[in-house]
Amino acid sequence: MSPKISVLLPVYNAEAYIAESVQSILDQTEPDFELLVIDDCSTDRSLEIIKSFQDPRIILRKKKKNTGYTESLNWAIDQASGKYIARMDADDVSLPKRFEKQLTFLEQHPDVALCGTDARVEGGSLKFNYPTEPNAIQANLLLGSSLIHPSIMGRTEIFKQYKYDPIKEPAEDYDLFTRLAASGKQLANLEEALLIYRVHTNQISKVQNRKQVESAKQSMFRMFSLFDYERIQYPDKTVLTYIWPTRSINWGQLKAGLVFFEQLKNSKHPFTKQEVLKVLRIKRYYLFKAYVKQKDFGNVKASFLALRLFGLSHWRQILKFIR
Repeated sequence: MSPKISVLLPVYNAEAYIAESVQSILDQTEPDFELLVIDDCSTDRSLEIIKSFQDPRIILRKKKKNTGYTESLNWAIDQASGKYIARMDADDVSLPKRFEKQLTFLEQHPDVALCGTDARVEGGSLKFNYPTEPNAIQANLLLGSSLIHPSIMGRTEIFKQYKYDPIKEPAEDYDLFTRLAASGKQLANLEEALLIYRVHTNQISKVQNRKQVESAKQSMFRMFSLFDYERIQYPDKTVLTYIWPTRSINWGQLKAGLVFFEQLKNSKHPFTKQEVLKVLRIKRYYLFKAYVKQKDFGNVKASFLALRLFGLSHWRQILKFIR
């Protein structure tokens, strides 16, 4: 008989954390799962530690060649026999009721494809503060990834249909979420923190930061492509300059970018009006901030420029961004 949940746990040199990670899955109050552990040729004691667990729900694959994180995930997706798939990382901890609460939510909301949770962060001051409702998440994907990847649980048929794109690693999660949202799939988050998310220097996203940024740019552009704007007037390279500004932005690009975001408000798009207005306001602030940082303006000069461009109604929000 197939389990309710297939848990995907890729591992590479995680000896400091893997025991606690695996144990947190085995301690779930929802016990009907299989745990697919994929070791990507670890050179430390990870494999030895995994083998020390004597639980029949653990299915271990030791890869013969190091082929990367997303290949491990896609192999596990192919093997998954559960109705749902849950993600887990080797350095994180799932709190005991995580699976139980996500399973209940997905059963009660059949239109939702993936469900994430909030997380308690260890090792840093990071706060996610992601929205919970599908419409808000869809709009928030215009700003960046809006679900905590190791916290997600979703329907197996969705994972098998979309899978992960190895080319997008290490931002394969944002790529997946935007592909799903662009195709009309609903994503949700539980407000409760049901994961302990660790921040440390050996994480994949820090080691390959440049590649991650380039991948994330394309995912963000996918979401902005849902707006019906004039493609000839705003070619892809120009739009990327506006939605992912760097400190090399000049005055002309700043003014043109602010106009672009203003025009998007009145264009056709699939987002709810309230959410998209909030997101576009933030994008305009980010564009302004990139210009101010590049010019090395002081707070006084930046404040007067913000007042000139945005008006008095935006004063407090702008101050938060330029500080």
